[in-house]
Amino acid sequence: MSSAVARPAEPARGESPGTLARRLLREAVKATLATRLEAGAEEGSWPYASLVLVAADVDGTPILLLSKLAQHTHNIDTDPHVSLLVDGTEGHPDVLTGPRATLLGRARLSEDPQSKRRFVARHPSASFYAGFKDFHVYRIELDRAHLVAGFGRIDWIERDQLLLPATHCQSCSDSEEALLASVNEGRDEQQWRAIAFDPEGVDLRRGTALRRIAFDEPVADMKQARSRLKRALEGLSTEG
Repeated sequence: MSSAVARPAEPARGESPGTLARRLLREAVKATLATRLEAGAEEGSWPYASLVLVAADVDGTPILLLSKLAQHTHNIDTDPHVSLLVDGTEGHPDVLTGPRATLLGRARLSEDPQSKRRFVARHPSASFYAGFKDFHVYRIELDRAHLVAGFGRIDWIERDQLLLPATHCQSCSDSEEALLASVNEGRDEQQWRAIAFDPEGVDLRRGTALRRIAFDEPVADMKQARSRLKRALEGLSTEG
């Protein structure tokens, strides 16, 4: 499993609820997936919570890689309504004051190769089973989210605030692989490498360590994106 840098995910000054919820998802390695378990006519249905690995698409859509043999996948095939808890409380002395978001939506099977690439880039161990016939990518079509960002900071966030506009994301999606290959040229596994990019930041990996670097403001074009990515990697080049 991948490991992330452990640090409190404190809300940044002036950060909107939607931006914070996206950041929590983008920084997450794992999440709690809640589906509905149909227990039978007499027992009815029950909430069913399970641990999953998670990644995020360019616009902030959650990406999962699930086995058709898993109970949560059986549940999704019966009812696609799910919730996904992403937890940013690690490192807080009182976890109930830390930020977390429950994302609500519908899990849909996806054949999008970019979604699989982004998931495997975040979780290299998944490359072993990502090609198995019983494993499939699911994207969660978000409807809204419930964010707890600390004491007294509680918000419901609608879809249009959760996801980046398509106009912000299309050029990033189209150019991501070529851009990553360009900025990583000449860098080996002992160095930080860019593994995913979006208008708000870049995800980096060195060995099993992950790091997210957020931009001060969203990038406007690919020239600016290339400059930001190179600067991010150069800033980490002196680390041991």
